[in-house]
Amino acid sequence: MKKTGTNKAIQTGLTAIVLLGVAIAGAFVFFEKIENGYVGVRYSINGGVRDETLGQGIKFVGLDKVTQYPIRLQTIQAESVSIATADGKKTSVNIKYDYKIDPTKTSAMYKEFGNITSQDIEEGWLKSKLQKEAREVYSQYTILDILSGKSSEAEGNLLENFSKSVETKGFVVEDVTVGVPEIDAETQKSIDAIVLSGQENEKAKLDAETKKTQADAKAYEITKQAEAEAEANKKIAESVTENLIKYEEAQARKEHGWVTVNGATAVVKDGE
Repeated sequence: MKKTGTNKAIQTGLTAIVLLGVAIAGAFVFFEKIENGYVGVRYSINGGVRDETLGQGIKFVGLDKVTQYPIRLQTIQAESVSIATADGKKTSVNIKYDYKIDPTKTSAMYKEFGNITSQDIEEGWLKSKLQKEAREVYSQYTILDILSGKSSEAEGNLLENFSKSVETKGFVVEDVTVGVPEIDAETQKSIDAIVLSGQENEKAKLDAETKKTQADAKAYEITKQAEAEAEANKKIAESVTENLIKYEEAQARKEHGWVTVNGATAVVKDGE
């Protein structure tokens, strides 16, 4: 009797373990955890792609398959892209871009690309589009254009073209960063010559501006001195009045006798 009770306990324990195992397995099979910053697209074997997407969290999906797509910004460091510039220079550049997926287009994206991850799309379709647009954009510039002032312009054109080429599929590209292209020794010499020429031009410009400033300062000084002298003469002229002349004449007579005063300070004795 005691043995029978022990067997039942063992059976009950085994049953509980089996049920727990089934429950755990069911959790993995019937539920899906949607990561933060992602949405899930459900695919039913019987009904195809479901239009309703799944937000973050643990979701019951039954036997449906789920593919997750990032709706937060992703930074992708693409491999080195080979390009040819307008002057026939073949080189390569490292390109980095930031993108996310429009959540309203994830179902259509699944229908377009099938049951593959966003990483697969990045390494395949997106990479191919980036290479194509980079080659087209940089074929419009010479290597010296890129290295001597037009790199930002080319980078902006690549961002615009790449964005337009992928947005219809639901990809939103927000930024593109292009590294400095690799160059050969001959090109480097040309760049060094351009830099040296630019430095010499800047120095000549600075010297010319310095001379002009010095000349302007000297001219200003001369002008102010002339204005000061003119003002002083004007004040002297205004101060010489008839009363002043009479006064000076009277003072001179006291000292020299009968004299005639010409101006405020000139004294001429009669008979001289």
